[in-house]
Amino acid sequence: MSHPQPPQRQPTPSETDRYVRTFHNVALGALIACPILALVPPRKLDFFTFGLVGTTAYSANYLTRERTRRSIWQHVGGSKMGPDGTVTESVVSPTERANLDRELQYAKEEMQRLQVDGKHSAEPSQAARSAREAWKAQREKEIQDDLDVGKGFGEMIMDQISDVINWRKKRDDDDDDG
Repeated sequence: MSHPQPPQRQPTPSETDRYVRTFHNVALGALIACPILALVPPRKLDFFTFGLVGTTAYSANYLTRERTRRSIWQHVGGSKMGPDGTVTESVVSPTERANLDRELQYAKEEMQRLQVDGKHSAEPSQAARSAREAWKAQREKEIQDDLDVGKGFGEMIMDQISDVINWRKKRDDDDDDG
């Protein structure tokens, strides 16, 4: 059996105003106090400092959104957001718009050219598929050989990074010495 829940009471306008005013004052206090607390000795970069920085950012964002109906990210992004969340105006100069249109037209032409050129070569050839399969088989054999020797995956990854950095000189030198 379920117990009947009492009906939820709606807050009165004075309670709502008091809540909004309190939240505003707390955000103002945090905006001032958190940076001061972060700068008080001993200054160190730890979880507490990141919490203070995050609280400062959240407070600044809350106060900005309260005053302008747009968050800091919407201000930085440059788009004009209405109170309902829709974009009302885009901040793009006419020259930027012309450049964007030109780039879009160029991209469309390139796509059409690639579709015309690539109609015959859309599927990889049999030689390309067999080369890919041969490379996969060779790579799987190398991995299995390394595992049989006792190397871990971390060591194999570090070997690959070393090969790339040294342009495989290390492996070639080892083959010459052995």
